[in-house]
Amino acid sequence: MKKKIVVTAGPTNERIDSVMKITNMSTGALGSVFVETFLENKEDEIEKIFFISTKLTYKPRIQNSKIEYVTIESTQDLIEALKKIFKENRIDMVVHSAAVGDYVGKYSIRAEELVDEIWDVIQENPLEAITKERLMGVFENPRAIADSSGKMSSYEHHLMTMFSLTPKVIGTIKTLAPEAKLVGFKLLDGVEKEELLRVASNLRNKNKADYIVANDLSKIGGGKHWAMVVGEDGVVCECQTKKEIAMAIVKLLF
Repeated sequence: MKKKIVVTAGPTNERIDSVMKITNMSTGALGSVFVETFLENKEDEIEKIFFISTKLTYKPRIQNSKIEYVTIESTQDLIEALKKIFKENRIDMVVHSAAVGDYVGKYSIRAEELVDEIWDVIQENPLEAITKERLMGVFENPRAIADSSGKMSSYEHHLMTMFSLTPKVIGTIKTLAPEAKLVGFKLLDGVEKEELLRVASNLRNKNKADYIVANDLSKIGGGKHWAMVVGEDGVVCECQTKKEIAMAIVKLLF
């Protein structure tokens, strides 16, 4: 039976207002190389590849009717897209190379208004009643948050945005598609190889992934992309380029 594959790629974009967003520097190039490599080497064994990414993410450089493009914006969009695909298809493999943002905007507020609210709490309560929890409650749910449904003013000198954590997408994949082979990714910067291996192994175990591609940002650039592929028994292989990473995963998954 021919395989159906999901490849996620590039960043997620989290809205602050109708114009501003928080994102990251991922381009989606690695995810695109995965799609190209799958089709160059295993096209006869593939029925479809769902390529999930934001609009501006790099796309595969080949034209092939087996690629179905799914455009998302936020982390929640990505989760909903995966749910829909898994509901409608039996997915055999997931290469989750998207750099999902860690934070989403919760609210924005003028610093002056936040200071006013904290000052009111101090003035209205006995000193012994002012606890860290009480003050944190002000930060969690202030009265005077800015309206982010449109574009916020460009002239606010002290505009502040509170962020909250986004859901961990990799943790939902095996729940939604327990039979799919899962390749996850971990990026650290300038760490010892042993530390990167430890973190990647923990991520693999926690999320029931088959493999984790462990990257070091300090070793990416100039046409090079060092990474090690981590499996159940430790390091499966080390790679020096995006193409080598994709070829290693093709051999492992097929």
